[in-house]
Amino acid sequence: MDTPFILNVRKEYKALRPSEQKVAECLIRSDFELAELTIDELAERAEVSQPTVIRFTRAMGLSGFRELKTILLKESAEHRKERDMGEILTFDVNPSDKLVDIPLKVTRANIQQLENTLKNLSALELIRAVEAIAKGRRILLSAAENSCTVAEDLATKLIYLGIDAVFYQDVYRQNLCACSLSPEDTAIGISYTGASESTVDTLRIAKEAGAVTIAVTNHEKAYINRYADIILCSGNEQYFYRNALFSRCAQLAIVDMLYSGLLITDFERFTENLDQRSFVSEKFSLEKKEGKL
Repeated sequence: MDTPFILNVRKEYKALRPSEQKVAECLIRSDFELAELTIDELAERAEVSQPTVIRFTRAMGLSGFRELKTILLKESAEHRKERDMGEILTFDVNPSDKLVDIPLKVTRANIQQLENTLKNLSALELIRAVEAIAKGRRILLSAAENSCTVAEDLATKLIYLGIDAVFYQDVYRQNLCACSLSPEDTAIGISYTGASESTVDTLRIAKEAGAVTIAVTNHEKAYINRYADIILCSGNEQYFYRNALFSRCAQLAIVDMLYSGLLITDFERFTENLDQRSFVSEKFSLEKKEGKL
């Protein structure tokens, strides 16, 4: 399959019967732990009958439970491999490199990242993401490690536009905030590998709370995408540890695309908000410089 099975389940969810949806929900929440279950155990976990499990597999275009299990085991193995590789991220810098060559090497790598982003990012998904953010009552951002800088940048830009956005570096607070979201809210998970456990958890909690969820990652098969309604994909490689140094370049480009897209959706209102907040920011900086604060 071109996309992970769980993504297909989410796409076909509304077309399933209510009893079949129970099986779908069980799989979506499983984090691959159901790959080892028998048909009896899966039926019990989903609180349905064995025939319902079989009907679900047929509704998804499969021959039966055996094919379902084969797919789940394969995707589980791929996820473990992706997660393990994500934990050994490194830079594409060699001991033989000369310092004088670094500027050109880094610049070329960033250019390549931007070209990949332009090639692989779906314009339709970008439009959907802009609309979800513009309509959202609250915007929760989730990220970890290197992606925190990107989340902070996006949160700041949204606040300048007058959008109620929040980002906590503390994982517990991210999850706590995700629990309180509603269908009127939007959650954005930023993870270059798509395998950051804390970011995936936050987006999962947000989705279970009913919020619109957006994933910013580097591959359409990234693990985080199973909890995303909208996917902003900057690349087409499944394993990316050699490119991690330059991941922020692609992520920040997507942030700027979202920011620019929001501006043109309601240019007058957003530019007015920008002017107001820029004035407050400048006034604060001036008073701080003069020692009035």
